[in-house]
Amino acid sequence: MQRNMVRDTVLLTVIQMLLDGLALLLNVFLNAQLGAEAIGILTLTASLYRLASVTASGNVFLCASRFVSEELGKRERNPGMVLRYCLIVSLVLSAAVSGCMVLFAPWCSSYFLEDPSLAILIRLMAISLPLLSVSACMKGWFNACCHAGICAAADLTEFLIRTGCMAAIVLLFHPKTAKGLGEMTVISTAIASGAELLLLLILMPKRRQGKTGRVSIRLKTYIKLAIPVMTGSMLTSFLSAANDALVPVTLRQAGNSAAEAFSQFGIFEAIILPTLFFPSTVLCSLAGILVTETARANAARQTDHICSLTDKTLRQTIVYAVFITMYLMLFGDEIGELLGGGVTAGRMIAFLAPVVPFIYLEIVLESIIKGLGAQAFSSINYLCEYIIRISIVLVCIPLMGFPGIVLSYYASNICGNLARIIVVLRRTGLRPEPVKLLGIPLFSAVFAAQTGSLLFTLLGADPGAGIPSMVLFGLLSGCVYLGCQRYLFRMYGAIPHGEPLLPTFHGDS
Repeated sequence: MQRNMVRDTVLLTVIQMLLDGLALLLNVFLNAQLGAEAIGILTLTASLYRLASVTASGNVFLCASRFVSEELGKRERNPGMVLRYCLIVSLVLSAAVSGCMVLFAPWCSSYFLEDPSLAILIRLMAISLPLLSVSACMKGWFNACCHAGICAAADLTEFLIRTGCMAAIVLLFHPKTAKGLGEMTVISTAIASGAELLLLLILMPKRRQGKTGRVSIRLKTYIKLAIPVMTGSMLTSFLSAANDALVPVTLRQAGNSAAEAFSQFGIFEAIILPTLFFPSTVLCSLAGILVTETARANAARQTDHICSLTDKTLRQTIVYAVFITMYLMLFGDEIGELLGGGVTAGRMIAFLAPVVPFIYLEIVLESIIKGLGAQAFSSINYLCEYIIRISIVLVCIPLMGFPGIVLSYYASNICGNLARIIVVLRRTGLRPEPVKLLGIPLFSAVFAAQTGSLLFTLLGADPGAGIPSMVLFGLLSGCVYLGCQRYLFRMYGAIPHGEPLLPTFHGDS
């Protein structure tokens, strides 16, 4: 049965845009209440917590999404058994990691964090890891079974409770030490994950997928297939945490004080990056569905469907990303000021805007790569990408200061995503047309920007004068952009009349 994915993507997009918007407002609130230095410490703590969580669970969300989806794509299947495999492996792994963290907490806090009082923080992290693993596993199951509404409800529940706890702690206790900020992060996340897991367990009995035969893989086979996924996720998380930890260190080498280094790091992570990534919400929603659909089509050997899906997804991603790039280049300064990041944040947002298409392409390309089972390439590519990023951080930030962070993002994103594009094209057999993928969107963006500027000039108004003007300019130029590129696509023969905006997926209703 054919199922159009517009409904699921719209639902996930609305929820995720709400969550990302609230998260950005939370960063602005925390910046105003605690200061940019505290935001830098919070970001670093969250990065280390994320590393511990992914290591303990083996990225069970992705494992469950992919392997349950592949099981559902087969005639003889038992998806419930695959879910049990995911739970068994993730719980064993999380128990082992948690035990090691509890045992070595004093040593780690003394020698790595250089603060013995942070041992309690490491133990709190360790206790919460099995809870996070089970919650991630359940969400992976629902994602594989195409229950977008349940995943959205779980995400919303987790976010609201976590941010509510953090806001309450900030207002009541106003923590500013590394220990206080870390405990706030861990406690809030653990409480929110517990509530999310409770919701998923309540909904689980009503959303079971019946088996039609014996499971297609055994536990030993599952472990063998999951190891590349788990290893790649752990490696990526480790390198990401290492990169985050090195940025404040190298900023101090550039001549900044510890407070200034954490402040600059906090503004970059809490204001600049969320601004760049916020419009990608629709792609993040699409990416979760792409993994399951590509894996299912790959298991059923539907090569034509995979090729068509890849073509439409890449085209729509580039069309979307080019417009966002244009908008951020025009209004980056104003956005940075409005979010409390100051002149530096505004300039960096505008300067980083041209790398946005590469960032957004990574989201969908990684989903297709994982769905095709090319996890080994994904891990190696992430390794190379982070080697480039960390190398530039170590060399350029001590010499250039804050602009070195921007250079590291440019180099790593461009190199890494060019490699992803090449692999996806080879795996799917897709032959891209430069005019269709790049020429038309770029021309449409320039035309839309010039048209919008001309209209505001004729009206005697400044498009960057405030939020209403910026929103109005975005709406007007967006309509011109979509109309122009749609017309040119039809002239070029890339979009037949009546084709939906989003690709159609084959799957269970």
